[in-house]
Amino acid sequence: MVATSNNNFYDLLGVSKDADEKDIKSAYKKAARKYHPDNSETGNEETFKKLSEAYEVLKDPNKRAIYDQYGAEGLKGSSAGASGFSGAAGFEDLGDIFSSFFGQGFSSGGARSRGPRATRGEDHTVEVNLKFLDPLSETKKKIKLNPLVVCSSCNGLGAKKPEDIVTCGTCAGVGQVSTVQNTILGQFRQTSTCPDCRGTGKKIKNPCGDCRGKGQKRENKEVEVTIPAGIFDGATLRLSGMGDAGTHGGPPGDIYLYINVEENPTMKRENADVLTEIDIGFAEAALGGDFDIKSLEGSEKLKIKAGVQSGEIITLKDKGFPVLNNAKRRGSYYVKVNVVTPKNLSSEEKKLFKELQELRRNKDIKV
Repeated sequence: MVATSNNNFYDLLGVSKDADEKDIKSAYKKAARKYHPDNSETGNEETFKKLSEAYEVLKDPNKRAIYDQYGAEGLKGSSAGASGFSGAAGFEDLGDIFSSFFGQGFSSGGARSRGPRATRGEDHTVEVNLKFLDPLSETKKKIKLNPLVVCSSCNGLGAKKPEDIVTCGTCAGVGQVSTVQNTILGQFRQTSTCPDCRGTGKKIKNPCGDCRGKGQKRENKEVEVTIPAGIFDGATLRLSGMGDAGTHGGPPGDIYLYINVEENPTMKRENADVLTEIDIGFAEAALGGDFDIKSLEGSEKLKIKAGVQSGEIITLKDKGFPVLNNAKRRGSYYVKVNVVTPKNLSSEEKKLFKELQELRRNKDIKV
């Protein structure tokens, strides 16, 4: 029967009167973990009973409506109290709470045989170093791997012969062991992985000498991988299924190639585009002309117009790196022009500059 506690059910769970079912369930789980009698630090049996009583009412729309209108007294003669405290907090809800609190499976029935779970193999990362100009075209690289593979000597059995694999005596082949705990709500069965067979349900009498009973072993191998044109520093490529082998039928892991592209002292790359600089003097800036510059593929003729200003950028289209995954397209090659002011002029140079200064004195100079 529902207790007629003076405590407000909403206050007990720490929720507002307009809280929805999800908020009420979440608040109850949190509080139940804290005050469950099996919690040696904060457990409190009386508080736990009150919390369960509050949750039993507030989780049920009909009971909650009666409680909101008449309070706990109104539940005395209703169907809500006909069966007393029924654990409507429920084994379904409490199972979640106990699992999160104790960290292992709980059930109110007998042990369930789950058997070993299929587990995906581990992933690994391999660094691949490239020269600055390597991404101009597709590149082949040989890399060394050391993945876990299925042992070829025993075909993954872990035993010398199939008959050397026997049923685990500790768990009787179930792969799990159970212990029973008595609580105020009855008996709960705590299930954990068998420590002797580690969940496989099997024991090996004569382990394979190559893999020592594990069914897997490390294998050194060298593979050739293709690095696509346009790859950039920091990019990652995935080699599907080339990582560690899975266990119990699980899929293999992957290999991730982490790409390191070296820097260039005179060129700065941004995706498929490249930026470089060229220094020219006053006379060259004023007169313009053709200049030899270093490009990605050797040398390039750069035409600078007369009167170019310091800081201007000249664009050479389709002279950058290939675009990743679309190698037919190329980025641009940008050249920043720096007009350098001369130092340590000779007397003759000073004379010429003064003559130029006089010639330009009465002319507008547009910058």
